[in-house]
Amino acid sequence: MRTHDAKDPAKGSNRAERDRLRSLELAAKYLALGGSLGDVLDHVIDGIADAVPALRHDLTIQLPNGMKHSRFRGDREVAAEVRMPSGGHVHHGNKIPGGNILAVSVVSGTHRYGTLLAIAPQDAHFSSDDRTMLTAYAHHAAAGIEMVSLLAESRQQREIAEMLLEAARSLSEQYTVEDVAQSMSEAALALSGADRSGVALWESDTTQLRFHGAAGWKGSLAQNLTNYVVTAQESPELSDMLINPTPLLINRRGSDWAKSMLDHLELDALLAVPILTNGHFQGLLIAHWDGNAPHRLKHPAVQRLSGLAGLASVAVHNAQLLDDARWRAQHDPLTGLANRALFEEQLRTALEKGAITGHPVGVLLCDINRFRRVNESLGHGAGDDVLRQVATRLEQCLNEGDMVARIDGDQFAVVTLGADDRSATIIATIRQAFGEPLTIGSEKLFVDVAFGVATIIGPSGEETGAFDKPAQRIMELADLDLHRSKATVTGHMYTDQSDAERLRLETDLRGAVGRGELRVHYQPQIDLANDSIVGVEALVRWEHPELGMISPASFIPIAEESGLIREVGTYVLQEATRTGASWHRAGFPIEMAVNVSVAQLGAPNFLSQVKDSLHQTGFPAASLTIEITESQVVSDHIVSSHRTERAAFSGRRAVDRRLRNGLFLAYPVATNASDRGEDR
Repeated sequence: MRTHDAKDPAKGSNRAERDRLRSLELAAKYLALGGSLGDVLDHVIDGIADAVPALRHDLTIQLPNGMKHSRFRGDREVAAEVRMPSGGHVHHGNKIPGGNILAVSVVSGTHRYGTLLAIAPQDAHFSSDDRTMLTAYAHHAAAGIEMVSLLAESRQQREIAEMLLEAARSLSEQYTVEDVAQSMSEAALALSGADRSGVALWESDTTQLRFHGAAGWKGSLAQNLTNYVVTAQESPELSDMLINPTPLLINRRGSDWAKSMLDHLELDALLAVPILTNGHFQGLLIAHWDGNAPHRLKHPAVQRLSGLAGLASVAVHNAQLLDDARWRAQHDPLTGLANRALFEEQLRTALEKGAITGHPVGVLLCDINRFRRVNESLGHGAGDDVLRQVATRLEQCLNEGDMVARIDGDQFAVVTLGADDRSATIIATIRQAFGEPLTIGSEKLFVDVAFGVATIIGPSGEETGAFDKPAQRIMELADLDLHRSKATVTGHMYTDQSDAERLRLETDLRGAVGRGELRVHYQPQIDLANDSIVGVEALVRWEHPELGMISPASFIPIAEESGLIREVGTYVLQEATRTGASWHRAGFPIEMAVNVSVAQLGAPNFLSQVKDSLHQTGFPAASLTIEITESQVVSDHIVSSHRTERAAFSGRRAVDRRLRNGLFLAYPVATNASDRGEDR
């Protein structure tokens, strides 16, 4: 408003202008110093109150985020006396009931924030200088608001950057997938202000999304989240995200799956941010706010969580690689069971617990009888299938707390902690499980397993490093029991042969036929009705020049394992038919039974050898019985390979009834198409 110096109007006016300019300069300097938004608004309203005399000054603004702020100086009663125009729109020079208003907009180059106004009495008027000063302060207000906003944004970005940096440091210190997921979940709360968060990772082999980390969930809801698993087939949202991995707000306006999932977690909505590695979907970071949740994907909280997901993707990928490497180092890749290294570690742990609790620790070794013949007869692919199915059945036979491992080619081991009779119970369960055949391709295969059991109580835990020797000892005892068991099952006499002794026997057995060291003995078969000998069974013996007479129980298994059984078998067949022919010529038409290993039967020229022996010796084919021993595996392709030849061969065959102790295909073997009546 206009004021005049009574003595010198010009001098008074100049002084007032200087005061105004000084006030404006101070306002500019103050704004340059920064401060809070409230400080800026207070300084603007104080400055304009000094620069432009009026009954009342008002500053009203609204920020882009919707927040409103207002300041006033002057007489409160003026607001009641002055009636503002409807809608609150005021302009310079407005004449309104009760007063006169000078108003300017608080506006920057990009945004209009509000209005700065001064109210004068009805009979007063504002000068152009007043308007200029009001406009200058309005510009100061706009500049101050933007400066404060920029500073706040800068501080916020710095804080976010520091939090992201701290999150990156924390993630770099995690070495398992679970630890990375948990660290990421906790960082999400700090970055976004969310009340709950979680990290779910995509399992490409099972095509499932499963949670590995969570923060802010309480009680049953935490358990609900941990147990929650979803597939792309179940969730349209997840299916879309696999194709177009972008952040998604999931609410009750979504699919039936979305509603069901939100019900399961007792939520109304949540944000899902994809975790990507080289553009490939790895999982989701989810967040939920109890209040003030973001309703648009460009919300700063969404951008922060996207930044966190970007940081975490590398950590998750590296942790997955480490987890995979650790798993491979401790597990058998064929069966997925623990390997020997992990088994021995678990065995030492069990011994330590046993020493504390006083409970015995048991080791159960399981060995597939004659497994090598599976590979030789059916192929290594079939052998791998057998091992996988055996592993599955063994796992199904164990209780929680027991562990099974594959520690060698066809050997499995179980460690138990508890009562002495646990091993016996497990063995009974395993035997029952293997009463049903395995399905290998289109064939049925029965598997027999030999067991070795040992039980021990570990030493006192005070004996540092004392658990390695007991672990080694219990394994040795179980292995010794396994060998006894296998010898009993096969009908062989068990001998404590060392590897060196077995190697010597194998070496000496090579060439034993040529050196004339093998002997064929004949066990008579007597008809009890008339006490007459009706047949004999040819049995081989080895007369070693240094060790003397060696039992077949000692060298036949070695011959079978080394492949020498074909040479030995050929000799026995030739010698038996030669002797039988001489008995027939002498007037004793005795039948001859010869044991044949499937290793011989699998030879392409086996039937030719039989026919040649019969032809050379003159022994009648009808008097020859071929007995197939139980220690091998018989398969379709072995039988079919001789089908053409056997059509012209009239010899007899028999299957050793001890097959039930071995591993065999679920049908009988015939070498004579006309002799099927004896197959049972």
